[in-house]
Amino acid sequence: MKSVSIPLKATLFTLSVIILSFDLSGQDNKGNPIPHFLFPSFRDGTVIMKDGKNFNTLLNYNMVEEKMITEVNGIYRYPKNVRLIDSIYLEDRVFVPVGNKFYEVLSTGSVTFFLQNKSSFAPKGSDVGYGVTSRSVGPTKLQRFELSDVMYQSGEVVYIDLPPDVDITPASVYWVSKNDSMEEFNTKKQFLLLFSEFKTELDEFIKKENINFKSREDVIRLGNYCNKIFKKSDSH
Repeated sequence: MKSVSIPLKATLFTLSVIILSFDLSGQDNKGNPIPHFLFPSFRDGTVIMKDGKNFNTLLNYNMVEEKMITEVNGIYRYPKNVRLIDSIYLEDRVFVPVGNKFYEVLSTGSVTFFLQNKSSFAPKGSDVGYGVTSRSVGPTKLQRFELSDVMYQSGEVVYIDLPPDVDITPASVYWVSKNDSMEEFNTKKQFLLLFSEFKTELDEFIKKENINFKSREDVIRLGNYCNKIFKKSDSH
């Protein structure tokens, strides 16, 4: 199973989680469709830097390129140094940097649950014979731009338009931080393997609560219950 070690902040703010659904007919601030973004439009968010500074800006998450995008005066940019960011608060969700990406924090406690919001895309297939479909994709257009004023943390100008006639496929992954490593899971079987010491109790909860591993909200409930078990175990 894939495992990577990342530093985690000792404590995170208490999370107030609301139910959000994807709107694949979403648009950017100019009315263009952005189905590859997490939210239907750019929203007010807060960026907290590791040096203690913070600023508010319009934000959205590009799930294809897995980049947090800010919009200032109609121009889209992503951070030029993600490592300087501690966390981002957006639509009552918390995002933390993992490498050059941002993972959403779902549940915290003895173990921390994350969601890697991710989508893949490819041009709608064109039949090239013998049942084979052609799906070649050109590179996304990017342009280097060093910002010298207010938004000192943003540097890259990014074009958020997708090529025409593409298929977007959800490809999100859940992660759990346990024993100083990150483990991924997407199914009940994978999840229970990560918590074999509580397998029976967690399996009963999953069945009783009808946990759907494709549902973000269900995995949040599962993560909270898992941390409840750990807390009870640690107190004995």
